[in-house]
Amino acid sequence: MNKLRLIGFFILFSVFFTSCLNDEEGEDREKTVEMTIYPETGYGAAVLSNIITQPLIFSDSDDNEKRMLVDIITEGFDFDYERGYEYTLKVKKVWMAEPPQDVSSIKYIFIELLSKKKVIAEDSEEDLNLFVSSETVLFTPRFPSEYVETEHGQEIKIYDALYVKNNATNEWMALTEIEGFNYEAGYEYELNVKKVTTAEPYAVSYVLTDVVSKKLKN
Repeated sequence: MNKLRLIGFFILFSVFFTSCLNDEEGEDREKTVEMTIYPETGYGAAVLSNIITQPLIFSDSDDNEKRMLVDIITEGFDFDYERGYEYTLKVKKVWMAEPPQDVSSIKYIFIELLSKKKVIAEDSEEDLNLFVSSETVLFTPRFPSEYVETEHGQEIKIYDALYVKNNATNEWMALTEIEGFNYEAGYEYELNVKKVTTAEPYAVSYVLTDVVSKKLKN
């Protein structure tokens, strides 16, 4: 008889414990963290888009890994971002129990701006070795965005941009121009270029120094 009561108690406890776990799994988890927004943007596109743009690069105090703010839900991020500055924000980090499809299960809710600091304060130059793809990509710049007047009004400007890989870091970029470089579609290139960063106002340009190779893509 005692065994039967013990078994019955165990079953009831298991059902109750499982129910509590399911309730917890069905709720969002939240944590207040500090987010760092870095002074230079990246290059990437949302999952359902074929247009490359310039997402913010960020990390948070709960996870110091740098990554692009793309396919991540944000709320209240209406501060004016300027490249060349590093920002520290107080945000609410939310682990969504039922996230929408095709986005991260984590979203960020803006609470307040803690600091804005000029990080890129001096002009600089950097020598890079780049691979240029045989095909261009669609690209629209941000910070600032560019617009064109059409018969339908003002629309976001979209470029046919060079698709370029930094051979030292394996990072891909979409560049509207490399000064002095004459691109021919269908050819792959290896280039030596100089990256020129101007601090005030912030701007980046790429200047050709040497065409290492030019090869027709099969």
